[in-house]
Amino acid sequence: MTRSRTALEIKGRMLSITRVRVLDPDTAAIRAHIEQLAKQMPQAVRGMAVVVDSEFDTDLPALLEAMRGVGMQPLAVSDGPLAAAAKGLGLAVVSKDSGKAAAEPAKAAPQAAAPAASPRRAARIITEPVRSGQQIYAEHGDLVVLNTVSPGAEVIADGCVHVYGKLAGRAIAGARGDEGARVFCRKLEAELIAIAGIYAVSEQIKDGPRGVSAMAYLEQGRLKIEPHKI
Repeated sequence: MTRSRTALEIKGRMLSITRVRVLDPDTAAIRAHIEQLAKQMPQAVRGMAVVVDSEFDTDLPALLEAMRGVGMQPLAVSDGPLAAAAKGLGLAVVSKDSGKAAAEPAKAAPQAAAPAASPRRAARIITEPVRSGQQIYAEHGDLVVLNTVSPGAEVIADGCVHVYGKLAGRAIAGARGDEGARVFCRKLEAELIAIAGIYAVSEQIKDGPRGVSAMAYLEQGRLKIEPHKI
């Protein structure tokens, strides 16, 4: 009797995924913007996992070609005008904001119980420096780093991110879509800051409060970064 071998092992893992919102359906404008980003921040763009979010019925194959041409990795499209085209191209379609796979609306069942909210956990506290290549994730809570975050390192939290040292790497708060999450740091030198999928890279925030204590938050869907003592 031949014993069957285990061919696969499935594990859950938190991935850093960037939401790219299409603000202009013009293909040429999109391509030019992507190429400009790739020149400004090649290390951040190369290998960036992306979910495309658009309210426009733009040319999806051309958009994907432009992204892949600079090393981005489009994984899915948010449910909307591009959903049908995405399915035809073999891309996943995810629900807006949640990042979960989109599904057909279900009929309400009588006396159905509301799903339980994810439990809020105590803050994860890191006392050592977060070095280049490291990724630290705080699930269902805040992340507090009492040291520095080096270039090439990544700190992620479903809640807020607090760095009581120099933030020179990437900080991602609200990783599961919490738009009320914030990023705080003692000295801002970040490669990237993101909240609930909305991000800015070093080139975009170079005229902001770099080198000082700062806070990042969302205001009406836009990322704001301003001086703030911690």
